[in-house]
Amino acid sequence: MRRAEQELELAESITQRLQAMQNARSVWDPVWKDCTEYMLPRKDSFGGMVRPGQAGDERIYDSSPTHALEQLASGLGGLLTNPALPWFDIRVRGTRDGDRRDVRAFLQQARERMVRLFNTESSGFQTHVHELYLDIALLGTAVMYVEADPESVVRFSTRPLGEIYVAENVRGVVDTVYRRYELTARQVVQEWGAESSERVRSLAKDRPDAGVEIVHAVFPREDRDPAGFTCADFPWACLYLEVEGGHILEESGYLEMPYMVPRWAKAAGETYGRGPGLTALSDVRVLNAMARTALMASEKMSDPPLMVPDDGFLGPVHTGPGGLSYYRAGSRDRIEALPVAVDLNAAEEMMRTRRDNIRRIFLMDQFTPEGPGTTATEAVIRQSEKMRLLGPVLGRMQTEFLSPLIRRVFQILLRAGELPPLPSGLHPDDLEVEYLSPVARAQKQYEAQALVQMMEYLGPFFRSGDVFSIMDNFETDRIARHAAEMFGTPGDYLRPLEEVQAVREARLQEMPPGAAEASMAGEIVRPEQGEAL
Repeated sequence: MRRAEQELELAESITQRLQAMQNARSVWDPVWKDCTEYMLPRKDSFGGMVRPGQAGDERIYDSSPTHALEQLASGLGGLLTNPALPWFDIRVRGTRDGDRRDVRAFLQQARERMVRLFNTESSGFQTHVHELYLDIALLGTAVMYVEADPESVVRFSTRPLGEIYVAENVRGVVDTVYRRYELTARQVVQEWGAESSERVRSLAKDRPDAGVEIVHAVFPREDRDPAGFTCADFPWACLYLEVEGGHILEESGYLEMPYMVPRWAKAAGETYGRGPGLTALSDVRVLNAMARTALMASEKMSDPPLMVPDDGFLGPVHTGPGGLSYYRAGSRDRIEALPVAVDLNAAEEMMRTRRDNIRRIFLMDQFTPEGPGTTATEAVIRQSEKMRLLGPVLGRMQTEFLSPLIRRVFQILLRAGELPPLPSGLHPDDLEVEYLSPVARAQKQYEAQALVQMMEYLGPFFRSGDVFSIMDNFETDRIARHAAEMFGTPGDYLRPLEEVQAVREARLQEMPPGAAEASMAGEIVRPEQGEAL
């Protein structure tokens, strides 16, 4: 009896919290509905009239905003999670542990296993991440659910924003996600079996395709034992609830937040994000109105209204091809077109201006490839500038999506035994994610350019050797390893520093007597003269 009372109280608290979050999100639904109806109707999950099998494009008279949106989503995929390029790396915060050969081997194997997982069709990552980029570009907020799967180890799913309600903690981080969605009664029984309510089990027998509303609630668990090992002590609570009847289907937990909720940009005091779609909405409305007016004007010019005398003709007036209209003999009345004077060139110029504004809002100028007359050096410089301009815009994506995504996947693979055992002395919290996307590489090119400029400036001093002992000012090993990191050199390509020192000592021992001392003193011997500089 006590257990039933606790479940009832828990169900009531979940329902009340859901209602409060629905009220907080209700102000966004009309705006999101307009964005989807004008630019991508299939994304309308906010109570619109779009039904399966319907286009829902009644408001769209110009498809250029849709094209710009899809181009931006494809550009984000190419920049952040390109399957053809390594877009992330895993490193150790401590340089001493990170230089160990066993640690480097472990990190390399973990990275290769994760890359294969992200590119595997069964996981669905590449398919769903494109939908996420569409959502965040159009609506400013996107949601991806990452869960363990017995078949593919990890499964990814981008959820429609209409299903999701979120809340932030005091630091502005999304830590509470409620998802309200619908399953058939048959699916509910397949998933939860005897844990489903008696009403749903009866529906599954009589009407298996009847809809059942489910709420999935994920939030921080406060009353837990951090040292406990049961799911009730996990840091994130997980509850599944039947909306009708308030029956709890499942109560468990997560070790990491399973929902990734990236936002394009966020105004102070707001929980949901604002994206390019919202910025371009006013231009898109005007463009569609102008396109509709231009179509009507073109139709009037090609098939203008006619002025016909009311008693000058016999029978109806036929305006189709080959049509014959009879008028009374001796009558001077004729059919005349009503003059329609429309400057379509001016209308097209105005629409072109709007299209260009929309393309710039969706950052198409940043993703446009260089022309054929551009040299390779100019192309690299311009691309680097574009990437640096995109860096601040995509910084939130890396913080709210890529970093928690990679950490979640890494932990799932580690718990499933899909990764090698952690080397001794290494803890999962010691690992950090480093992005190898073109954006991050462009940002690092500043450091590479500074290093090249420094070496070019000091070059004249080395024409006759390092006679001024300038290199004593630099940690040459650190410079070499930092350059390897900047250009994304795989970690297992580098020897540990201890092995490097051993190789140097062995080389010195193999030198003839006296040559080792000369090398250590920084002397340069000219073979043809036999004198030291």
